[in-house]
Amino acid sequence: MNPPVPELQLSAPSLHTGHTAPLPRIAPGALVRTTLLSLPAEPGPAVAFRAALAELVALEERLAALAPALGDALYASRAGHTEDFHRDVVLPLRRAVHNGRDPRPALLHRLDGLPDRVPELRAWLAARGRGEGLLTALRSGAAPALAAGRSVLAGLCREPAFLRAASFTSADLLRAVVRAGQDGPVDRRARKEEAGVLRHVTRAVARTTPLSAFTAVGWGVLPGPSGGEEVAAGAQSSAELEAAGAWSDAEPGAARSGAAPETAGAWSAVELPLGSALAVVRANRTLVDTLFAALAADPRRRSTLPHRLCSSPRVSGGRVSFARSRTAFTAARFLAVEDDEVTLGAAEPLLRLAELCDPPATPAALAEMLVAEGEARTGEGERPAALDAASAFIRQVCDAGLLVPVEPFGPQDPDPLPGLARWLRSTGTRQDHEPALRIEELATLTAEFGTAEPGRRAALLATLRDRWATLLDEVGHPVGPAPGRLTVLSEDVVLRQPVPLDGFLGGADYRAVAEVASLAEVFDLGPVVRRQVRDSFVERYGPGGVCPHVWDFGAAADEAWQRAARAVDGADGDTAGRTSTDGGGGATAAAGVRRLAALRAELVASVHRAHADSGGGPDDDVVLPPGPVAALPSRMPSWATRRPVSYTGFLQRAPGGMLCVNHVYGGWGRFISRFLDSLDPRAVRETAAAVSDALGPGARAAQVRPVSGFNANLHPLFVRDEIGADRSYASLGMDDVELVHDPIGDEVRVRVKATGAWADVLYAGVFAPLLLQPGLAPLLMDHPHGITDFGPLVPRHRSSVPGGDLVRTPRLRHRHLVLRRRRWELADGTVAVLLGELAAEGEVPVGTVARWRALLGVPDQLYLHAPPPGRGERVDEDLLRALNRPKPQYVDLGDALHLRCLGKWLARHPDGVVLEEALPAPARGEQHAAVELVVETYRAGQAHRAHRRGER
Repeated sequence: MNPPVPELQLSAPSLHTGHTAPLPRIAPGALVRTTLLSLPAEPGPAVAFRAALAELVALEERLAALAPALGDALYASRAGHTEDFHRDVVLPLRRAVHNGRDPRPALLHRLDGLPDRVPELRAWLAARGRGEGLLTALRSGAAPALAAGRSVLAGLCREPAFLRAASFTSADLLRAVVRAGQDGPVDRRARKEEAGVLRHVTRAVARTTPLSAFTAVGWGVLPGPSGGEEVAAGAQSSAELEAAGAWSDAEPGAARSGAAPETAGAWSAVELPLGSALAVVRANRTLVDTLFAALAADPRRRSTLPHRLCSSPRVSGGRVSFARSRTAFTAARFLAVEDDEVTLGAAEPLLRLAELCDPPATPAALAEMLVAEGEARTGEGERPAALDAASAFIRQVCDAGLLVPVEPFGPQDPDPLPGLARWLRSTGTRQDHEPALRIEELATLTAEFGTAEPGRRAALLATLRDRWATLLDEVGHPVGPAPGRLTVLSEDVVLRQPVPLDGFLGGADYRAVAEVASLAEVFDLGPVVRRQVRDSFVERYGPGGVCPHVWDFGAAADEAWQRAARAVDGADGDTAGRTSTDGGGGATAAAGVRRLAALRAELVASVHRAHADSGGGPDDDVVLPPGPVAALPSRMPSWATRRPVSYTGFLQRAPGGMLCVNHVYGGWGRFISRFLDSLDPRAVRETAAAVSDALGPGARAAQVRPVSGFNANLHPLFVRDEIGADRSYASLGMDDVELVHDPIGDEVRVRVKATGAWADVLYAGVFAPLLLQPGLAPLLMDHPHGITDFGPLVPRHRSSVPGGDLVRTPRLRHRHLVLRRRRWELADGTVAVLLGELAAEGEVPVGTVARWRALLGVPDQLYLHAPPPGRGERVDEDLLRALNRPKPQYVDLGDALHLRCLGKWLARHPDGVVLEEALPAPARGEQHAAVELVVETYRAGQAHRAHRRGER
C-alpha cells in the first residue's frame, strides 16, 4: 500500500473569492466507445510462461537489490583469504556484480569456501541459480507458449469484425490476417508478417479511438448520482452535496488505496446493442475538395458556378483589403489553409461587387448586374461594350482569387460526390460527361463499402485508390509517388439503439469527475489564450474597440495562441504578455495570467513537497488532496470564470474500483456531435439542452464547422445558428458578426451586428483549431478550453541506464480517479541498446526482457508511445510533426508472441520511447476487451449565476 499522503494546506488569501462556487455539472447524455473484439482466457502454456517470467523478473530485481551489500561484503572479506585469491577471484566477481554482468563460469568454480564466509554471496548465488533454472524452463516453454499465443491470434484473425477492420486498412493486411487465421503449418511469409498482424490485433483489443470496425460508438443517458435522478449536481457545491448525502465519500484511507465506494463495476461485461450497428461510410473530403478545386480551375467550368467574395471587404483610405485563402494538398489527410491579405485600389467597383454577390451568383450574372446598375445611374449606353468591360473586370477579380466559386455541394454535405457529378453534367459540354461518370462511379463504390464482405471491401479500396489517383492526375493534381496509400474514405461503426448506462458511474464517480473538471481549468491553456487575445485586441483596437471583419484579427489571434503556449511552457521570459496597462479598467494578461499561474504553481509545489516528505518514489502514487481540489472553483481568478466552460472526459474502469481519465479535452458537444445524425434522436435533444443550460438564459449559441478536408470534422448542427462563409448554408455570414472588447467583462466577444447580441461560438470539430484556416482563429478561440496537461503535478525521477537516462513519473490520482499513469521515458540511445540485446538473444528474448523489466521497474503490460516532439518556434508546426508519429501500441511483456515481435515494434521508435502502464489492460473473457465512456461537464459563467440571483 502506498504511504499516506498528508493533507496539503494551500494558502493564498488573495485568490479566494469569498463564495462557495458550485461544481461543474455532468451532462446526462454520454458516448460509449467499445472494441468489437473480446480476448479469450489465456491458454495454460501461456499462463505458465507468464508466471515463470514474472518470477524471473522478481529474481532479477532481487539480484540487483543484493548487489550493493554483496559488493561491500566481498570487499570486507579480504582478511579471510590470500591476496592472490582476492586479486584473481574476488575482485573480478565484485566487478561483475557491480556492473550487473554474469561472472565467467570458470570464476564461479574457483570460489572454494567464499560463500560459506559471505552470507550475501550465498544468497546471491542461490537467487542466480534459481534464475538460471527459470531461464532454462522459459526457453524450453517458449515453443508451447508461442503456439498458444498463435492459436489466440488465429482465432481473433477469424473474427468477422476484425476482418472488416483489417480490410479497411489494405488488401495486403487482409491477406496477412487471413493467413494468420489459418490452422495448421504456416509458411515463412506468415511468420514475417506476424508482427504487423499482431500490432493491428492489439489495436483492435486495446484502443477505442473510432476507426472502422475496430471500434463501435454508442450513446445513452446516465442515471444520475442518486441512481435515477437527472444529473443536476452542478447546482450545488461539493460541501453542500456531501452534507445532503447525495455523494457518499470513501473512508479517509480508502481514496488513497483506490477502494472508493459507490463506483460501478467492470464495463467490459455490459451488454451493448451491437445488433443495431451501422457502418457510416463517407468519401474523403480532402480528395473531394482537391478534385473540385482542380476542376474549377478551368475558367469554362468555373463560369457555370455561383461565386462569392473570398472575404468581407475592409475599406481604408480609398483602398480595399481582402483575406485570400490558399489550400495545399497534404497526403490526402487534410487540407492546409493559409491566408494572405490583399489590398487594392478602385474600392468602389469592388464594394459594388461585394453587394451583388450576396447571395452568390455566376460571373455572367454578376457582369449583367454591374451593367444594369451602371445603366440605372447613367442611362442607356453601349451595352455590349459595357458588358465586355464588366466581364473583363469580373475575370480579373476571379483570377486574383478574390472572387471564388461556391462548391456544388454543401460545406457539411456527408455525400458530396453526387453533387459534384451533377454540376459537371450541367455544364452542357461533352468533355465533362466522362469525369461526371467516373465521379458517380466513385460515389457508388464508396457506398458499397460499408455492407461489403471483407474481401470485397479490400478490392473496393484498391479500386478506389487507383481511380482517385488516376482522376486527380488527369485534372492536373497528381497525388505523388504512393497512390496506394491514399485514404479514400472514412468509416465509423455507430450503435443506433441507445446504450443502457445504468451501473457505469457511481455516486463517488460523479463527484470526482466534477472536481477533475475544476482541476482541468487550472491546468488548461484556454484561459491564458483568452487573456492573450484580449491584450492583443485592446492594443490594436483600444478599450471597447470593435473589429468589424473577423478575418482582420485572424493573424493576431493565431499569434496570441502561440504566445500563450510559450508562456505556459515557460519558453519566453514574459509569462504575462506584452501590455502593461489595459486602459479598460480590468486586469491585463500580465496580472491575470500571473494570478492563475500562482494558483497552479502553489498546487504543484505543495503536491511535490508532500510526495517528497512522505518518501514517495516513482512507484508511489501522487494523490491529490481532496479538500484543496474541491475548493479550486472558489479560488479561480474571477476573470477566468466569467464565461461558461465545458470539458469532455474520456473514462475507463480499472480494477480495484479505480476510474482512469484517458483524456480531458474541450466540451460543448464537440466529441459527441460528430455522431449525432446516426445515433438515437434523443442524443441531439440532450446535447442541445445541456449546451443551452450551461450558456444560460438568453444566450445565443452559434456553431462554426470548418471541415478542411478532415472527415471527422463533419458535424451536424445541434444549435439554432451557424457562422459560415456562405449564408446559403449558414444563418450567420462571416460579415454578420464582429469582434468587440466588452469593457464590463474585459474580454473579447463575438457580437451579432444586426441585433447587438453576444454570440457564444462553439467549434464543432476534432481537428486541432490551430491547423485550420487562420481567418477563423478569432471564432475558434471564443471557447478555446481543452488543452489540459496534468504533467506538472507529478515529479520526475531521473536515473542512469544503459544508453542514457531513464525518466520515471509516478501515477497521479485524485480520489479514486487516475489522472496520469506511471511512465518510463527512454532515450534514443537506450532504445538502441535494448534493440541490440533483443536481437542478440534470439526469437523469444526472455532473458533480456526479464533483465530490462527489472532494471526499469515496468509491469508486464504497457503502451509504447512516441516521445513528445521537440518544441519548435510555432505550436502549429509542432502539431503537424506530431501527426506523423507512430500511434500508441499495446505490448504484453509476459506474452511469448509479443516478446517475439517486441524488437520490430521498438524499431518504430528510433528517437526514444515512452512506456506507460496499461491501466486497465485489455479484459480477458469479457464481451469487450475495452470500453470507454465519454462524458461532458459544464460550468456556468459567473455572470449567469449572478443574473439568476439578481446580483450585479
